[in-house]
Amino acid sequence: MQGLLNRGLTLLVNNSVGQGLAFLTSVAIGRVLGATAFGQYAAVMAMVFVLGMVAEAGLEASLTREVARRPERSRALLAASLRAKGTLGGSFALLLAVPPLAEILAPDPGAVGAIRLSGVLLALNAANSSFAALFRAWGKMRYVLLVNLTGLAVQLAGVLAVLLLAPTVTALVAWLILVQVGELLGGMALFRRGEAQIAREGTAPAPGGSPGTSPMDSTVALLRRSLPFALAGVLGALQLRVDLFLVEALRGPAEVAMFSVAARLQGLLTLAPASFFAVLFPALAAAHGESGSMAGERLYGRALVRMALAGCAAVAVGLALADVLVVVAFGRAYAAAALPLRILAVQAVPFLLNTTTTLHLYTTGREKLANSTAALNVALRLVFGWSLVRLWGAPGAAVADLAAEGVVLAAYWANGVMREAGGVYRVAEVAR
Repeated sequence: MQGLLNRGLTLLVNNSVGQGLAFLTSVAIGRVLGATAFGQYAAVMAMVFVLGMVAEAGLEASLTREVARRPERSRALLAASLRAKGTLGGSFALLLAVPPLAEILAPDPGAVGAIRLSGVLLALNAANSSFAALFRAWGKMRYVLLVNLTGLAVQLAGVLAVLLLAPTVTALVAWLILVQVGELLGGMALFRRGEAQIAREGTAPAPGGSPGTSPMDSTVALLRRSLPFALAGVLGALQLRVDLFLVEALRGPAEVAMFSVAARLQGLLTLAPASFFAVLFPALAAAHGESGSMAGERLYGRALVRMALAGCAAVAVGLALADVLVVVAFGRAYAAAALPLRILAVQAVPFLLNTTTTLHLYTTGREKLANSTAALNVALRLVFGWSLVRLWGAPGAAVADLAAEGVVLAAYWANGVMREAGGVYRVAEVAR
C-alpha cells in the first residue's frame, strides 16, 4: 500500500501541475476567443477525445495490465500496441482530412480546418498513451511526470503565442500536434533509458528483447485481449462527452462553453483522488493475481473508503465556492457556469466510487459487468439529457450526469460488488 501511495503522490504532483497548466490553457483560450469560439474548440477536442478512445482500442489498459504482470515482455508488447494504434489512428487521420466529412463534423464553418487536422492529433495522442501506460506499469511515474509537464508547459507557452498571433481554433490544433510530436520523441528516449535500467536490475531482458515472441505479443493477439477494454474506453469516453455533444446539438457553441467551463472546474475538484486511478489499476491487477484474491479485495475496499471521503470534500468545496471559481478563472462572461458546476460537484462522490469499482471489475476478469454498467450509464445520460438539455441547457446536462451516476452506484451496490468489498475490508481491519 505504501508503494501505491508513493506512486499516487507522484501522479498527484504530475496531475496537479499538469491540470493547472491545462487549466490555464483553457482559461487563456476562453478569455481571448470568447464563449462561442471557446465552445467550438471544446466541441472539436471532445470529438478528438472520443475518436481517440476508439483508436486506443483498449490497448492502454491492456498494456498496463500485461506489462505489470510480465515486465520482461515490455518491448514486444509496446511494439504491438504501437502497430495497432498506428493503423487505427492513421485511418482516422485520413478520414477526417477529407473535406466533405470535415464540413459535416465541424461545429462551425470556421472550425473545418481544425477537424481536418484533428485526426493527426488523436493518432499522436494514442501513441503517447502507450508509453505512459508502460511507464506506469514499470512504476516509473517520474517518466510520466517529465513528459507530461514538459509537454504541457511548452503547450501553454505556444497557445499564448498563437492567441496573440493567429487566434483561431485551427491554429491551436496545429500547435497541439507539434507538442504531441515532441512528447512522442521524449517518450521514446525515456523508454530506452528505462528498459536499460530494468535490464541491469535483472527483471527484464536487455534492450532488444529476448529471442522469439509469444503469440500474445502479436498485434492481432494483443488487440483481441484488449477488446473488453476497447469497449470500456469508448463507453467511458462517451460517458464523459455525450453530455457535451447533446449541449452542442441542442443549444449551440455558447452553451457548450458554459458546460465546458463547469466540467473543467469539476475536474480540478476531483483532481487529487482521480490521480490515484492510474496507479490503482496496475496495483489491483498485481494484488488480485487470481480473481477474487483477498489482497485485491482488501485494496479495493480501502480505495472505496478513501474515494468516498475525497468525494465529500469535493462536494463541499464545489457547493461553497462555485461562483468564485468561475468568475476568478474565466471571468463574469461565464458566470452562468456556476450552477452546472455545483451540480457536477455533487456528482463527485458517485463518480469516484463508480470509477474505482469499474477498475476493480476489470482486474478480476468481470469485464462484461463493467461494460454493461458503462453502457447503462451512457444510455441514461442520453435519455435524461435529451429532455433536460432542451429545458435547461448546461445545468440540464449536469443533472442528467448526476442522475446517471446515481443509478450506476445503486446498480453496483445492488449487484453486491461493493458490499462484498466492504465485508472483506472490515474483516481485514479486525484481523490487524
